[in-house]
Amino acid sequence: MKSLTKKSLLLLMMMCIALTGFAQIHSNFTFKPEKPANGQTIEISYDAKGTPLEGRQNITSVIYQYINYKWVAADVPFTGTNNLWKASFKTPANCGFLAVKFKSDTLTDNNRDTGYFIMLQDKDRPGALAPGSYLGWGVARSPKTEMDIPGYMKFEGISDTATYMWFNQEITFNQANKSKLVIPYSRAVKNYFKDAATPKLRAVITFLTRADATEDELQKARTISGNIMGDEKLKDSIENILTKKFPNGNLAKLAAYRNISKNKEMPALIQASEKFLADFPAAETNADFDKDNFINYGTVYQNIIVVGGYLNKDDSYLKKYIDVLPYNILSTIFYKIVGIPYKRKDETPERLLTKAEIMLTRYKYFLANQPADLAYLSPLEWKTNWEQERAKFEYIPYISLLMSAGRDEEAFKYTEVVEKYLEYKDATVNNYYAILLQKRGETTHLNEVLKYSLYNNQATPEMLEMVKADYIRQNGSDKGYDDYLSKLKNPADKAEFEKMVAEGMINKAMPEWSMKDMNGKVVSSKALRGKTVVLDFWATWCVPCKASFPGMKLAVDKYKNDKDVVFYFVDTEERGTTYKAEVMKYIKENNYPFNILFDNTAAGSKQNSEVFDRICKEFTISGIPQKLFIDKNGKLRFISVGYNGSASALADDISTLVEMTKTAK
Repeated sequence: MKSLTKKSLLLLMMMCIALTGFAQIHSNFTFKPEKPANGQTIEISYDAKGTPLEGRQNITSVIYQYINYKWVAADVPFTGTNNLWKASFKTPANCGFLAVKFKSDTLTDNNRDTGYFIMLQDKDRPGALAPGSYLGWGVARSPKTEMDIPGYMKFEGISDTATYMWFNQEITFNQANKSKLVIPYSRAVKNYFKDAATPKLRAVITFLTRADATEDELQKARTISGNIMGDEKLKDSIENILTKKFPNGNLAKLAAYRNISKNKEMPALIQASEKFLADFPAAETNADFDKDNFINYGTVYQNIIVVGGYLNKDDSYLKKYIDVLPYNILSTIFYKIVGIPYKRKDETPERLLTKAEIMLTRYKYFLANQPADLAYLSPLEWKTNWEQERAKFEYIPYISLLMSAGRDEEAFKYTEVVEKYLEYKDATVNNYYAILLQKRGETTHLNEVLKYSLYNNQATPEMLEMVKADYIRQNGSDKGYDDYLSKLKNPADKAEFEKMVAEGMINKAMPEWSMKDMNGKVVSSKALRGKTVVLDFWATWCVPCKASFPGMKLAVDKYKNDKDVVFYFVDTEERGTTYKAEVMKYIKENNYPFNILFDNTAAGSKQNSEVFDRICKEFTISGIPQKLFIDKNGKLRFISVGYNGSASALADDISTLVEMTKTAK
């Protein structure tokens, strides 16, 4: 027998120490039999004393099963009292390793981020560990492999030496699976041996490129040579073999995929995308190859549905491909064909509702058919995750579309789901909820929603009118209303905002400017000295700019009798010759009491942004909406960017910044 090298001895010693440590029984986590095999029923005992779940009345768990080198989660309830809990769990016959997470409501126990683990024996090989047992133990604690359990524990990870050791043990004792694991194994080899890894990796490639190698094995050899070894010459030689042996294989697919983006005309882009799907059906794809080579079928479907819908002004492409759309592309497509046109009001509510419901049908399919790549979520976790994602994104515009169609009862049900997750922290949803409750005549519930919304400062002008009307009904007048309203809001939010902005106060001179208002009258910065000035830069094409206007109206109304504070809404970055008429039409239709200024058009420029361009250059800012707060001496004090979605919060923030600007020294 050849003598062991120092590295081999080190690995052997580490493995013995690791297995010895693993064999130690946790005082609050035990199982029988002590050496369970795959396919066997395990009796698991959990003592919650001293854990985050001590004293809880209901304990359940998620058990992560390492099956065919993938994590599959199961919900397992426990029964017991007085901190002592038990459950029986039958392990799948093809499982090699288990990890356990205990839960009670929102609390979890994963052994303080060290994990509760069970290595399984092989039922078919007495004395041997089951396939996946070595590697499950290794990768569960090695996040850099990207093969750990997402969200199970926060852990920097075991060393490269230990990671390589567990890969090596897995392949040594499970030779039939070495092709399946060869790429992550090769990465582990490279991380551990560094420059000395080349001979070992070349040996791997020699095996993968043997005469009877499959396309999959040759592809993996290509990935290892190029992505891991960085040997482009070797990679090219393997590509030549692949091209000759499999001329219509995955390399041809990669070339076709890359060719799609070369089509700059929209009809050609759709045609190339559809041809790609016909030549290389998604149902027959090699997911590992796609991942390694950044091939995304979802992007191809997106090309067709989004661009095709825009060109044809119909839903034919959406209907054609809806039943094959992968889960991970649904949110992007929904946002592009429903969310964006909904915000911009580019399409009728009727058409948007039709598209939304087609998309939601596909979403509901996945609710009942959990995607394989999300199997690390238990069924209960998946249902919660699915509902929470819909509540944050798709359901919000869907509620509005249902209301516009007069389907208030359906809208109400979805609103309740959204509020369960957003907890009154979104003014738009709060507004829908308030309107629907008002229609239903549920006054008590409505008042609760209004109070919760105001506490979070997430209310619309309509909601504030409801609050004010209720106050007047109860008190006979609006006397004391402003003080009442202020007390409904969380005082900590205002204090935190004041502290944050005070730290970022500016004290720089503003560039001089003069612009014309809607009547053609010139307004200049010099003429405004002695006043606190708010400049709100916006444009007719800017969705968040216009979305912020209800909140800005609240702020303007608050200071309408203060002669020392003036607001100007500066229309900028517009093109063409009709924008002034469009601005005046928009302001009039929405009854906004705004002083409008039109930015100047510099010589040779195609847009009216002369003043804004100078300010951007002076203060290194860009984009709109931008709100500038200028003190009575012409000094810039604050810059507020964007819009957070709440009219009441924006009005309060603007008021705070105005008051701080007024008193700035």
